[in-house]
Amino acid sequence: MHPDIFMDPVFRIGIGFVLGAVGGSFLNVCITRIPLGRSVISPPSSCPNCQRPISWSRNIPILTWLSTSGDATCCKYKIPLRYFIIELSAALLFAFLFYRCSSVDEWGLLLCSIFFTSTILAVIAIDFETMMIPDRFSMGGALVGLSFSFFFPVLHGFSLEPVLAERIAALFTGVTGLLISSSLLYWVGALGERLMNKEALGQGDVKLLGLVGVFCGWEGGLFVIFGGALLGTALLLPIMLWDSLSKKKTDQDGNEFGWGVEVPFGPFLGAASLLYFLGFRKAVDTWFEEIITNFIHFFSIV
Repeated sequence: MHPDIFMDPVFRIGIGFVLGAVGGSFLNVCITRIPLGRSVISPPSSCPNCQRPISWSRNIPILTWLSTSGDATCCKYKIPLRYFIIELSAALLFAFLFYRCSSVDEWGLLLCSIFFTSTILAVIAIDFETMMIPDRFSMGGALVGLSFSFFFPVLHGFSLEPVLAERIAALFTGVTGLLISSSLLYWVGALGERLMNKEALGQGDVKLLGLVGVFCGWEGGLFVIFGGALLGTALLLPIMLWDSLSKKKTDQDGNEFGWGVEVPFGPFLGAASLLYFLGFRKAVDTWFEEIITNFIHFFSIV
């Protein structure tokens, strides 16, 4: 295959979409099995209901769910819509990442981006379904991110051919991002707990912010904290108000839903981190730089 074909954006998008769909299928395995303490390797793909093995022809990402309308062919079990959403989301995200990677010299940044977006997708789904974030995603992902920071300093804006000093600086950026982001969210949670007299944030959210800080720096951590809060408020406040005004106090499954009911914060933090990492990073970082510059200039003339 001629190397120039990788310069074709259509080819990169296509490759990214296919790899993302396959990666999304594996993410679904991780999302289902890891919270249950099961291996993600053995046994091979099987029906989540009757545990019968799934043949390759019935395990094609995205297409299988669409062709069967989510019904398992072995036992007619209704496969959750989450399987389709994760596969399609991963496919679209990978397609965007491959499109953005316009040079083979940027493969290191592409690898970092694939790992981060995949981890965040898994965290969003797991926290939404189980109200927990496994440490292997948050703490384990942070350790991987620190390694990436050293070996691929381009993750934090350094050159594609870094010297040792740039690698150390990138690692320092990841460490400071981890400490500042997780510490800030911890104290936000502590303040909320004191005001509401109950736990406001889970420790899983704090660890997740550590992961975000490693990949996005302290600027990204701050954006994700406030961005996640805004996303959560924008989505949940209208629902809560409607619930308060209506007579219906339970959802279709009979579960309580209203003021005071616990809602996972991880999905909103994850969504905000993807917005920062994939779109708003440059603008947000520039804004913070201007604030710091103006702050230093103000005190230098006082």
